[in-house]
Amino acid sequence: MIPLGLIRSRFFTHTPYRLMHVVTSLCNARCIMCDQWKKSPEQINDLSLEEIIKMLENAKKAGIFIYTAWGGEPLLRKDLHLILKYAKKLNFITSIITNGYYLKKRCDELMPYIDSLVVSIDSNDDLHDKMRGINGIKDKAIEGIKICSKYKTKITINSVICKMNVDKIDGLVKLSDELSVPINFQPMDVFGEYNEKYRLTEEDFKKILTKILTYKKAGYNILNSYQYLNIAFKKNHFCCHAPKCIISVDANGNIIHFINALDKKWGNVKTDSFKDIFNSKEFKQFLKESEKCNKCRYSCVIEISLAYSLNPRYLIERIISSRFSYL
Repeated sequence: MIPLGLIRSRFFTHTPYRLMHVVTSLCNARCIMCDQWKKSPEQINDLSLEEIIKMLENAKKAGIFIYTAWGGEPLLRKDLHLILKYAKKLNFITSIITNGYYLKKRCDELMPYIDSLVVSIDSNDDLHDKMRGINGIKDKAIEGIKICSKYKTKITINSVICKMNVDKIDGLVKLSDELSVPINFQPMDVFGEYNEKYRLTEEDFKKILTKILTYKKAGYNILNSYQYLNIAFKKNHFCCHAPKCIISVDANGNIIHFINALDKKWGNVKTDSFKDIFNSKEFKQFLKESEKCNKCRYSCVIEISLAYSLNPRYLIERIISSRFSYL
């Protein structure tokens, strides 16, 4: 069924309902396609547990009902279980995005408070370790998934696709099938000069989409929707509703947009209210203007926009599969 929170946001409040929170800027990986680990020295300014509790209460009052912890590497935060426990106390739907290195160690401590677990794996061989800059991370992530599978938590593999792993789709789909865990493919976010050389060519991207579609039609557990694959392949226009759905908070408490290209700070959770920001004329104008932007092909942006717009074909597919991961 369609979550009532989505209906409330879509037709009544018109404000974000999902909070993406960088619980720490610390990261044990050195990913070639992401520069977030370079912010690790800033971890001394991470919000305290008390500040995060206040933020969660603030978010709840503003109508937010989904809380996602990521980083950095969220499992490096020792009190993460306490954060998630409090989020569940407030009836948030909770999720974590992790590289999986510490999953085995923290599984039993965290899983009781997590509704959805997203584990990053970019290749089903040694290339993944090379891309993530840490030896043994693939095996640890897979081992962690197997251990966490004993819980009712929904688990997803997320694969970031760039020029380095364009030929690894077959192995990733095979891994997904072996683990009985759905997989989502996400084109790499480009951070200027840092990872520009790994950007997918148009030809490579279309080949990847075609292969993913073939596997999906064959019955493999591909999370990307048919609607997304069609829009991304044909570069069709869509109305971007992502800013209406998601708001982000960085490790220092700054309230920002979850797309890195939009360098805009709306305030800080230490001093500002989500509700006040959402009700401001500037924020409402920003949401209106964002509808005109449909250049990106990120699955997270397009899928959540399709869900928010209540696209009939998208909703039918999701209802049949009972998977609303992009809400």
